[in-house]
Amino acid sequence: MSAKIQPRLLRTEDAAEYCAVSVSAFNKDVAPHCRKLNPSGVRVAWLRDDLDAWIDWLAGMKAGDIKPAPQVPPINPLDEYL
Repeated sequence: MSAKIQPRLLRTEDAAEYCAVSVSAFNKDVAPHCRKLNPSGVRVAWLRDDLDAWIDWLAGMKAGDIKPAPQVPPINPLDEYL
């Protein structure tokens, strides 16, 4: 996978690394607070948004403290019709 693409779904090993914890700590402390997805029917995946929310909770941030990113106007004016 290209380094430019930021996947929304992470494998357990990658999710643990993203949260800076071991896989066993991830399974014990983080996983219970996140949605467990099974997109391929074989491998488990975790939503990066859920991991970010857990990290924000850990840091003591409230959902209302996080401001949405500013809207960027479309580059192509015809994009607004899609």
